[in-house]
Amino acid sequence: MAKFICFLQNEKKENLTAELIKSHIERLKYLKRDGVLFLCGLLKNNEGGMLILEVKSYEEAEAHILQDPLIINNCYGAYKIHELIEANEENNYLQDN
Repeated sequence: MAKFICFLQNEKKENLTAELIKSHIERLKYLKRDGVLFLCGLLKNNEGGMLILEVKSYEEAEAHILQDPLIINNCYGAYKIHELIEANEENNYLQDN
């Protein structure tokens, strides 16, 4: 499995409702239970949100993002997905790459 960082950008607060936030949270809980969601949160500068997904491919990560109620209902105008190459002890923090 690979990790993909997904940035939700260009928030459109006028489209955001309490019901959509609740639906979004339920979706996050589902992804967590399913072993897909590694980490998520808001960016402190209030410039959007971020999810790290553990999936097989970019296409799978994008499919999950496109099913998010906040994307479906145009609460974010854009998203970006980047594959993360994790640096850790097992790969000597990428020093040998």
